[in-house]
Amino acid sequence: MRPCYKEPTADWEEVATRQSPAYQKGARELKPPPVREEVLAFHNSQIVVDLHLDSILQQRLFRYDIKKRHSPWMRRQPLFWHADIPRMVEGGYTAAVCGIHYWPWESRRAFPEVKKQLDYLERVVETDERVVSARTAEEIEAAKREGKLALMAGFEGAHLLSGQIEHVEEFRQRKGLYLTLAHFSRNSATVPALGRGADPDQGLTPFGRELVQTLNAVGMIADVAHLNERTVLEVCELSTAPVIASHTIARALHDHRRGVTDRAIEAITATGGVIGIMFCPSFLTGKLNTSLAAVAEHIEHVADVGGPGCVAIGTDLDGWISTIPNDIRDCRDLPYLTQLLLDRGFTQEQTGLVLGGNALRVIRSVRGS
Repeated sequence: MRPCYKEPTADWEEVATRQSPAYQKGARELKPPPVREEVLAFHNSQIVVDLHLDSILQQRLFRYDIKKRHSPWMRRQPLFWHADIPRMVEGGYTAAVCGIHYWPWESRRAFPEVKKQLDYLERVVETDERVVSARTAEEIEAAKREGKLALMAGFEGAHLLSGQIEHVEEFRQRKGLYLTLAHFSRNSATVPALGRGADPDQGLTPFGRELVQTLNAVGMIADVAHLNERTVLEVCELSTAPVIASHTIARALHDHRRGVTDRAIEAITATGGVIGIMFCPSFLTGKLNTSLAAVAEHIEHVADVGGPGCVAIGTDLDGWISTIPNDIRDCRDLPYLTQLLLDRGFTQEQTGLVLGGNALRVIRSVRGS
């Protein structure tokens, strides 16, 4: 099969109108979880950063327009249709890192596809007054003051480089915040924890070690989501800058290869980095039907292991995850997580760190003000 994105015959707005009236009526009647007024006010006062959101992928596959409001079809909406600019604004987002993708193999076609996704992201910023692009912590803080949503790019897999390390500089110039060293396939840098070529006994290749050093040199973050424990530890030992796991879970609570071990949490924390917890029930608990409390539980565990300064949010919404938690509609209901954390005994200061303060600290450390 030719490794390219095919243009669909119809966009997802048209697909939605072909659903039965009862189906659409059910989608419109999804109710938000109960969030206390004082919690909502606190949430909206905070800088909120989602370290991983995959809506740009849906645009390339299905012409999904992230500038328009969409409605989930059902509770626990599978796969995608979880986020767009209107709903992120409603959910109190300050910033989101949009995943940039290619099929799970190395190809010369990858970099041109990456540029198309970046072009789309830049067009959104240019044509939507609600949105700005950001590279630094200062620009994210400015977006908060101005009531704007800041967007950045996160490159999911070193296979996007097509084996050419010089592409890293262009990634940085085009608002790239981080590069995930592997996605779901082996590449020139390393192997994934789960997917094609996964091998728990293999770590970084010589190219992978050079890549980590290059990321440090240009001011991009090395992301170890999707990596096995050996590789996470190697990256943390090698890197001279904070390392992140942008979207993952704690393996101590559910032993899934997509998660990070306590040892990996400690290593990431030692670099000054953060661990972003994702909203995928099958990774969090091994079940398709679970509540947002599972996310809060994983956040609490990571904070117990590495301290409240090492945990963040990386929802992975729109990322073809099997389901989302059963008590939220989509990204609009992020304030409910704030309430769950406060109710579990997190202080307002600690909750603010989880929502975005920790991610902002890492961005400031890597990028400066």
